[in-house]
Amino acid sequence: MTTADPLEVSVREALEAVQAACLELARLKDVDEIAQSALGSALFLTRSSVAFIGLTDASGAYERVFSRSAEGSTSGQREDAEKLIASASSSSHPSIWGQPLVAGGETIGMIGVARGLSYSDFQRRAFGTFAGQVASAIQAALLRQKRQDMVDALINLRADLEQTQRERLVAAERAESATRVERAHEVAIEALLAISVHARAGQDLTEFYQRLAKSVAGLVGAERVLFWQLDPQGMLNAVPGGYGVDAAFISRLFPVACVPEGEDLQSRVVYRDFIFRAASGDQSEDSASVLEFLGVKSAISVPWRAGDQRLGLVAAYDSTDAEGFTREDTWVLQKAGLAAGLVWQLKLAEADLKETVDRLQTVDAARQMLLKTVSTAVDNERKRFANQLHDDALQKLTAAELQLGRIADPDSRNQPPVQQALSLISQTEDALRRLLFEVRPPALEQPGGLEESIRDRLAILRSLTGIEADVHLELSEELSYEFKSTVFRQLAEAITNIEKHARATQVEVRLKTSGGAVHGTVVDNGHGFVVAERNNLPGHMGLLALRERALMSGGWYKIESQPGLGTRIEFWMPIA
Repeated sequence: MTTADPLEVSVREALEAVQAACLELARLKDVDEIAQSALGSALFLTRSSVAFIGLTDASGAYERVFSRSAEGSTSGQREDAEKLIASASSSSHPSIWGQPLVAGGETIGMIGVARGLSYSDFQRRAFGTFAGQVASAIQAALLRQKRQDMVDALINLRADLEQTQRERLVAAERAESATRVERAHEVAIEALLAISVHARAGQDLTEFYQRLAKSVAGLVGAERVLFWQLDPQGMLNAVPGGYGVDAAFISRLFPVACVPEGEDLQSRVVYRDFIFRAASGDQSEDSASVLEFLGVKSAISVPWRAGDQRLGLVAAYDSTDAEGFTREDTWVLQKAGLAAGLVWQLKLAEADLKETVDRLQTVDAARQMLLKTVSTAVDNERKRFANQLHDDALQKLTAAELQLGRIADPDSRNQPPVQQALSLISQTEDALRRLLFEVRPPALEQPGGLEESIRDRLAILRSLTGIEADVHLELSEELSYEFKSTVFRQLAEAITNIEKHARATQVEVRLKTSGGAVHGTVVDNGHGFVVAERNNLPGHMGLLALRERALMSGGWYKIESQPGLGTRIEFWMPIA
C-alpha cells in the first residue's frame, strides 16, 4: 500500500478546487454573478478573511467594486474595498495579495484577498491562475454584454429605421394627399368660377348646362358629362345638351324612377347623397352592370341639389385617366353640382322676377295712365270751373258792387246797410279769388310757375293768419304741367290744413327735386294731434287726400304729430 505525499495531496486538492471554481465561472454569464462567485472561490482557495474585485473603465478608474468577507457578508463600503485594492497594488502588505485581471492582453481590473497571515508562493500561483480564469470569464461576459448591446442597438436602429421609413411614407402620402387636395380645391374654384361666368352670360337654362357640362368635363377629365333632372312625376331624365353626348349615347338612355325610399342607385344618389364611383376593373356587380348599361369604362355621379331641394344628379363618364376617376374628381363634381343647383334656383328666380317686373311695369303704366287721365280730367274741370267763376260770378259781383256804389246816397238812412252789402260783396270777391287761385294758379303753366305759385299761396296764408313761412325750394324746370299741378295740390292741401286747424305761428316748407322724384316736407309748430285718431277728427279730410294723392302717383306719404308739439307732413312722388 502506497502512502500519499501530503504535499502532493494538498496540491491536487488545490488544483481540483481551482478547476471547480473555473467550471463554475464558465457556467455564469452575468458580470455581477461572475464577480460574486469569484469572491467566494477566492476566499475558499486562499483561506482569506476578505476578497475583493475592482473593474476598471476605459480611463483606468475603478468603475465597479465588489467585496465579501469570509463570514459570507458582502461589504457595502466601497471606500474600504478601494483601500484594499490600493494596498494590493503597492505590494506593501504581505497579508494583502492582489492579482491584475488580464484578458487578451488588456487589464480590466484586479482581484485580491486579505488575511492576517502572509501567502505562500503556491497560493499566489494558484491564485494567479484563478485570476486569469476570472479575467477571461469577466471579459467574456463583458463581450457578451457588448454584443447584446450592439444587437439591441441594431434591433433598435432597425426599428427606428423602419419607423422612420413608415413616417417618411406617411409624410409622403400626406404631402401627396395635401397636394391632391390643394389641386382639387383649385379645380373646385375653377369650377365655381366657370359656373359664375356661365350664370352671368345671359343664356337660357339649356345653353347654360351645355356650356357648364363642357367646363366640368375639362376639370374632372371626363369625355362625357350629363345632368339628370328630376321631374314632378319622380322620373329622372337626361337634360339635353350634355358634353360629349351623341345621338347613339342618348339612345341608350331612358327616364328612370327615383323615389326617396328607393334602394336603387339613382334614388340613393339623389335622395341620400350617395357618391357613386366605378371603373371597369372594379369587382362590384352593381358597378359592372351600370358601366355595361351605359357602355362606358368609368363613371362618377353626385347629387344635384339646391339646399334641401333635390334636383337630380350630375354624372361624368369615361375618365381620360387610365385608372379612372379619383376622389378629388368626385369632390370637384360635387362642388359643381351644388353650384349648378344654386344657379338653377337663381335662373328660376330671375324668370319669376322678370315676370313680376313685367307685371309691375304694366300696372305702373296703367297707374300712370290713370293718374294722367284723372289729372287731366280734374284739371280740365278746374279750368272750366275757374273760367266760369271768373267770367260769371266774379263779373256779376263786381257789377253789383258798382251799382250799389252808384245808388248809395251819403245822406240817406240806407247808407249803413248799403256799406255792409258792399263789404260783404268785397269779402266774397276776395274769397272767390282765393278759391280761383287754389283751383287753378294762373302762373303754374309758366316757367318757374310752380315755385311762384307756392310762394303766392304762402303769402295768402300770412295775410290771413299771420303765420310766417320758412321756404326752401330746389325745383327742376323739366316738369310736366300735370306733375306740377299734382305737387302744388299736395302742398296746398297741407297748407290749408295748417290754415284751418293748426293754430300755428311758424311753418317750414321744403321741396326738392332729386333722383327722378320730388321730396317735400311741411312742418308747423301748431297744437298737433294724435295721429292714430286723425280719421275721427272733424275737418281733417285733407289729410286723407294727401295720402291718396301720394300713393296714386306711385310715391309715399308720412305724417308725424303729437299734441302740443306741432305736425310734420312728408311725401315723396316720382316724376311722371
